Amino acid sequence: MASRIAAGEVVERPASVVKELLENSIDARATEITVSIEKSGTSLIRVTDDGEGISPEDLPLALERHATSKLRSDEDLFRISTLGFRGEALPSIASVSRFEITSRPAGYDSAYRLRVDGESKISAQMAAAATGTMIELKDLFYNVPARRKFLKSPPTEFSHICDIVNRLALAYPEIHFRLEHNGKTLIDFVAVRELRERLYQVFGREVADSLRPFEYRQGVLSVSGFLSSAPTAFPNSRHLMTFVNHRYVRDKILTHAVLHGYETLLMKGQYPAVVLLLDIPFDEVDVNVHPAKYEVRFRRQSDVHEAVARAIREALRAEAQQPSGRSFAPWPQYSSADMEAVLPYASSVSTFAESFVSESRREIFVLPNQPGQLRLGFFSSLNVLGQILGCYLVCSSDQGLALIDQHAAHERVAFERLRKQMRANAVERQTLLLHQTLELSAGEMMLLEKQLDVLERYGFTLEPFGPNSYAIIAVPALLPEGDYRPVVLQMVAELAEIDKSEKLGQHLEERLATIACHSVIRANRQLEIHEMRALLRDLDDTDFATQCPHGRPVLLEFSREELERMFKRVL
Repeated sequence: MASRIAAGEVVERPASVVKELLENSIDARATEITVSIEKSGTSLIRVTDDGEGISPEDLPLALERHATSKLRSDEDLFRISTLGFRGEALPSIASVSRFEITSRPAGYDSAYRLRVDGESKISAQMAAAATGTMIELKDLFYNVPARRKFLKSPPTEFSHICDIVNRLALAYPEIHFRLEHNGKTLIDFVAVRELRERLYQVFGREVADSLRPFEYRQGVLSVSGFLSSAPTAFPNSRHLMTFVNHRYVRDKILTHAVLHGYETLLMKGQYPAVVLLLDIPFDEVDVNVHPAKYEVRFRRQSDVHEAVARAIREALRAEAQQPSGRSFAPWPQYSSADMEAVLPYASSVSTFAESFVSESRREIFVLPNQPGQLRLGFFSSLNVLGQILGCYLVCSSDQGLALIDQHAAHERVAFERLRKQMRANAVERQTLLLHQTLELSAGEMMLLEKQLDVLERYGFTLEPFGPNSYAIIAVPALLPEGDYRPVVLQMVAELAEIDKSEKLGQHLEERLATIACHSVIRANRQLEIHEMRALLRDLDDTDFATQCPHGRPVLLEFSREELERMFKRVL
């Protein structure tokens, strides 16, 4: 009974069993591991590896509670370097299934098999098997009907098993993983040299192509992996995976650090695709804090958070500085019968707006910087062709066609300027010649008075003006002339739900985005050519210029190949 109670901590579902057995195989230095499943794991789970194996003398000990061969001394508890360590997995699994283990170490003439039916052991016997270990269990939870009753549907349980295999395959690309279900091979990840190759196996080409490598070191911490650059995003965090010393974990510190690194580059409710590998000295992290080993505790959490967030942000900054060449428009594929050969069309002249005719008489696909000219930034090097729909700048580059959302672009520029001023505690203000008065209810007065010092940090100066009103004396210089009362009321409402400590820091970027949104060029405003070029120059001086502070794209690019495919000129 005690073993079955202990099993409840370790064996939650069939995927839990697969995880424990796979980790044991990896610790045994296996190079090829096969997982065979029947009926989503409730009928059969078999894990076969070519690892070091277990000697016949140690085989009975492997099924004893609190026994482990992975710790040599008490000090090893404080620098865990293996995936399994608790000494509870095998006896716990054996207590809730019909269990059989067959193992043959290298150098032995034969293998040995040990069976456990519930809590009754059958002594080890000689058997025929290759070098390595095979663990087979049938009828999981047959003696714990309550646990079996609360399992999810077979497809759901099997999907959890697939997730386990995928995560470990990402952490160990040098190992060959195979997953069979009801006699059919569904996963066959051959061993590869690079993590990039394993990404294609696990995620598929479309997602893997959108991921960019990154690497960062800070002291004893090493952060590396692959991440998606904005605007590639997903509606859930399924593609956000974090590993600590090759151990998959669901750690709040790491997840928050990753999302903090993306900051304003993702729309609300969207998540990036990230495979994060954190290498840290074993004595700097405690992995013995959770029965299923999904959680860890860092000795210096703030250092880890800072290193991960900075690694993500630096990688995204480098990516944003070279936006050209990324495709944002998945055009439909056509059959070869619909295509025509590429013809030598004459160069075109842009006539989007009469005022720009003289400015934009040039070929669409020309290199904007001739030899000997000073190399401009990406946005400054674009050929401005005009403006359409009062919202979008139409440009060309050596890559193809580029569309820029003027509102989103100016919003990002204003946001970054305000953020720099904020961090330097030097927000530029403009004093109003005519003060604007806010008439407030009693509840609004209390909220406003509570946030006066915070508003002051953002560049707003307010003073009491009668019993139920405040006068706006000064506002951030970035804000254009107009009625500032709506933005102040909006910020007070947003700040009412947070305090001035940690939550305020977390929501700081959103408040800055609110100010930036009110300060920028509005849609349906015709810009002069010099205004367009000034905006492009500002984008080159701005970090993360390809996304607005709310995560919307600033830039959409269409390559020559995409345009030709769109017009059915190529396959």
